[in-house]
Amino acid sequence: MANLPHKMPRKALFVHSICLLSLIPIIEGADPTFSYIECPDTTLSTTSTYAPNSTYQANLNTLFSVLSSNSNNASNGFYSFTAGRSPPNIAYGLFLCRGDVATAACRDCVEYATGDVIERCPWSKGATIWYDECMLRYSNASLDMAVSFVDGGGGVISKLQNVTNASRLHEVLGEVLRTLLYIDII
Repeated sequence: MANLPHKMPRKALFVHSICLLSLIPIIEGADPTFSYIECPDTTLSTTSTYAPNSTYQANLNTLFSVLSSNSNNASNGFYSFTAGRSPPNIAYGLFLCRGDVATAACRDCVEYATGDVIERCPWSKGATIWYDECMLRYSNASLDMAVSFVDGGGGVISKLQNVTNASRLHEVLGEVLRTLLYIDII
């Protein structure tokens, strides 16, 4: 009986540990959180689509493969690549992961995005898809990092429900913008 008090705490600790571990959500392997997609209207123009088994599709497959494989190595969460040599069959693409996202989550997001964007924008020669964790963009036109707007419009993607203190966020953003304006004036 002298050993009984020592065995009970170990068993209780083990059971307690198992219970706690079961409360941890399994995030690994979860799909990224979709935010927005920008697809051109492929019914308006046949030049914005590609044919099955075309050179562009082969280049797009190469592009997505290279982007996915480099998403694990991109220490800054950004990578761009060009697949192909002759217009209009060149596939340009890039990904950008949110700055606070772990490398594994960035990789998972980019890998998921390369399949998801094809399902959401079938046969499109260009699209941009956003998730909470990353953004993927591809096109048959050069992505020279210029801001593009579809149909002269633009949009803001925000999710304030993820902000724990919205008033503090607005305060900090205001300070940053005032500082930037002040620096620009000087």
